[in-house]
Amino acid sequence: MTLKVRPVKLRDSLYLLIPVDIARLLGVASSSDFQLSLNENQDSVKLVYELKKDENQIVDEKRE
Repeated sequence: MTLKVRPVKLRDSLYLLIPVDIARLLGVASSSDFQLSLNENQDSVKLVYELKKDENQIVDEKRE
């Protein structure tokens, strides 16, 4: 499934916002750290955001 988002401009920067439902699903918090990588080919550039799971979240998933 593809979700289209448009950048939001604040001062001199552009931001891609995470929809609230997706942030909740992934457990994103204001303290979450992401790693951004770029995958480029002739036709497009993909921005890939990687969210490392919190150790507490990993422990909780193992219990389920």
